[in-house]
Amino acid sequence: MAITRRQFGAAVSGGVLGEAGRWFRIGQAGARRVFLTPEGEPFVALGVNHISALGTGFDAVPARLREWGFNNLGYGAPRELEHAMPYFAAMTIAKNEKHRSHPTPGTADSYEFPDVFDEAWRNAADDLIAKECARHRENPLLIGYFWTDTPTWDVVKTRGLRSTDWVSEIRRLPAGSAGRRRYAEFLAAKYAGRLDGLNLIYGLKLRNLDELAAADLSKVAIGRHVVGEDDREFLGVIARQYYETVGRAQRKHDANHLVLGERYLAGDAPENVLKEAAPFIDAVSVQPGDRYTELYPPSTVYPEEEIERMHSVTGRPVMICDHAISFPTPQHPKTIFEQASSEQEAARLTEEFLRRAMAKPYVLGYLRCQYVDRPAAFGRGLRQGLLKADGTEYAAVVAAYRRATAEWKSGIVEAPR
Repeated sequence: MAITRRQFGAAVSGGVLGEAGRWFRIGQAGARRVFLTPEGEPFVALGVNHISALGTGFDAVPARLREWGFNNLGYGAPRELEHAMPYFAAMTIAKNEKHRSHPTPGTADSYEFPDVFDEAWRNAADDLIAKECARHRENPLLIGYFWTDTPTWDVVKTRGLRSTDWVSEIRRLPAGSAGRRRYAEFLAAKYAGRLDGLNLIYGLKLRNLDELAAADLSKVAIGRHVVGEDDREFLGVIARQYYETVGRAQRKHDANHLVLGERYLAGDAPENVLKEAAPFIDAVSVQPGDRYTELYPPSTVYPEEEIERMHSVTGRPVMICDHAISFPTPQHPKTIFEQASSEQEAARLTEEFLRRAMAKPYVLGYLRCQYVDRPAAFGRGLRQGLLKADGTEYAAVVAAYRRATAEWKSGIVEAPR
């Protein structure tokens, strides 16, 4: 399972790896941050997500992954393989992922912005995490947990995508709800002694700040610069409550395994949200691209500035948790993730992306999106894997991964220049 100490030479001398234990953890090997196996060995996490989509024939998967240079199952692995190779677990805590597109709550593929201040939601989140951890917490092959996939946090970008956002949804809650009370407290504290300013900016006619709790906020001019500043600040209040609830529940129900947090879409991880998440996560996770809109960086280029910012703000190492560069085929001209012009170009760009990632000493690893081709829902095109639907390889892309994964694992010995 592990990369041996011999392969790391001086990079692991002086006891930098610490003592062996039962669980994966994060440590140091030379100048690099790395996962450490339960045996205390450095482990560059290079895997493939969504293997359950294969549906059958799982027994052949571990050998094939190792042949390609991968050493873990990513997330979305079938239960049958959770004792065969290292893997990640993933859970959706808030249904606000980018891929959800239906505005009516409770319908298929609907998105929701829960009232995180409500005790009922906090209890439900605790129950969900308890159930997920019960399955995994005694498994030493579990590397760690991911939370919600590509959550919609950024106020402006989310409005561009959905015509609403988390702050607006809290503002719409009925008077007396927990979230609405917390929002009124926020505004009252911010505008203490400035009632006239609050009325002017928010289009209200309040006689005192106590009336905020029941005020009609349906006509707030969200385009006002000052309202935008207030909304971004209150987003941090939402994030604080959210991560405190989720983070504490995670540690309560599994105190041993790593927490890799939400799988942020590159370009949608506001600074105040990252700061609130940081105390509760061991690494910050990012998905570069997925062809949502031009509001987000594409998957075809390593988003160095964005990933550097996420690392700097949180002080945590980075896990590239889901990535692909796709290409059109005669049968499937439309594909998930940004497209290269051909398989050969996709292979070249993939190898370049991985080399740029491996040059960063704080990047822990990389997970490829999709093992095998499968159609995407809602007309989004093909979810392109490393295998075609007939089981044959995309040879050029697989060869690129073989080269890059081998280089990454061997390159860990050398401190960055």
